[in-house]
Amino acid sequence: MSGDESDVPQITTAGDWHVGFAPGPGDDPAAAPRHTPDYCLNVGVTWPGLVALEMEEHVPALSFKSFGAFVEGAAQRAESVGETGPSSPGNWIAGFGEGHDHVLVTLHAISPEAMTGYSDRVCAWFAEGNAFREIWRQDGMALMEMQDGKPVPTAKVHFGYTDGISTPAIRGGPEQYPPDHQRPCEPWLFVLREEAGNYDVPEPRELGLNGSFAVFKKVETDVVGFEDFLQSNKDKIDPELLAAKMLGRWRNGVPLALSPDTDSPAGGIPSGQLNNFEYVDADGAGDPKGIRCPVGAHIRRVNPRGQPVAGQGLPGGSNNSHRLIRRGLPYGPAYDPREPYDGIERGMLFHFINSNIENQYEFVLRQWANDSEFAGAVRLHPKSKDPLIGTQNPAESIFVIPQANGAPPIEVTGLSSFVTTKAAAYVFLPSITAIKFIANLGEGV
Repeated sequence: MSGDESDVPQITTAGDWHVGFAPGPGDDPAAAPRHTPDYCLNVGVTWPGLVALEMEEHVPALSFKSFGAFVEGAAQRAESVGETGPSSPGNWIAGFGEGHDHVLVTLHAISPEAMTGYSDRVCAWFAEGNAFREIWRQDGMALMEMQDGKPVPTAKVHFGYTDGISTPAIRGGPEQYPPDHQRPCEPWLFVLREEAGNYDVPEPRELGLNGSFAVFKKVETDVVGFEDFLQSNKDKIDPELLAAKMLGRWRNGVPLALSPDTDSPAGGIPSGQLNNFEYVDADGAGDPKGIRCPVGAHIRRVNPRGQPVAGQGLPGGSNNSHRLIRRGLPYGPAYDPREPYDGIERGMLFHFINSNIENQYEFVLRQWANDSEFAGAVRLHPKSKDPLIGTQNPAESIFVIPQANGAPPIEVTGLSSFVTTKAAAYVFLPSITAIKFIANLGEGV
């Protein structure tokens, strides 16, 4: 990065350019509005990438001792997080999981035109001197819907649900977050800091400090299979209610915890309040048995809030130590129910950002998404897994929906895996200081 935008697009820094949030405690409400950049460019490096850069030879003190998962890589850890069968590394896009995926470059742009222009510039720069060999590229874009005769970006995913509602609040962050019963997360859960409680910052400090880790994933979504499954159980439960029970929210984002019977409650729920709820209160009240929102529902598994679950630090305490910052972007055209069998692949491109892959990303998938005993005292069926992202065997899979007033639960069976991993990589996201450190090593050889 030369610092010259006219030379080549620059790696995005942590400079205070962010927009879309209300002024925070350290902001001047009277200040001029912040500028939305045309693009954001980020770089991640896998462990094989660091080896290819000869970091071990040039930096004798190099150490990622707290981060065995990163060093092993996504392919070696795949089975432990449920990536088996069609999702196993042998079925991933060529290059991933084979040690050839060295650098992951992520470019976000404000418009399709900006994406094309900046992509062309970045690729032309990479081509100079044959310094890089591109093994894969994928474009994603927000799904569009027509409003007043014009296409407008939405926050929906291919399954039809509104996405991006729950975002971790970070202690000390400048922005104000929508109301949320959850405690703010410590910054060191997402950025490598000295004050962290469960890892040692990678050495040397110029490389590790203020960096982060991300799990990149490309997943294909089986929208047709999902919709067919809903319809196949219509004699037991209304398909849209089943969809809501499986996810924990109605497709428009309204949570079952606040509105278990309808996606349009009387008086409505403001968008800023859609994440302001709890499953189990400190005194044990609330919805401990999952009458409103099943304990096994997707959003309750991946973010159980204050509910007593496996891995909770203290009884009645927070589950924050396992939280993730998740960013996802759809690829492929929006699903059209009028032409369900179009043969077009559609899915999501994900970044799961965390400081400790084992304790955050892997823990959530292994213990909460794919384990029937994640909820402790609440006994789920032994074959129960996350109904949306769990690794399912249709011959034995089951999702149980508790009913009120002692009525027998509704049981639906034959769930398949509605998402299939097509590629995955564990990457280190170096700070700007670390990128300069690595670049200076190259000048010395």
